Amino acid sequence: MASFMVKVAGEGLVDKAHRLADSGPTSGSTIIYEVIDVPDGVSFETVIELVKKAGGKPEHKDYEISYSSLTTA
Repeated sequence: MASFMVKVAGEGLVDKAHRLADSGPTSGSTIIYEVIDVPDGVSFETVIELVKKAGGKPEHKDYEISYSSLTTA
């Protein structure tokens, strides 16, 4: 299983965050989420599309999102 760091900007842009970024709000309007338990073989682009489908502001706990919660949304 893998985890990916995804940044969601206040204006709705969803993109890859640096892998060493801390999850949570940044000094601007961007929030960094860690998507955890991503199955092997799932691309980063797929994860970004799932976050976009979740409205760009998925439900979170401590800014961690399980992959399975994105696939059932």
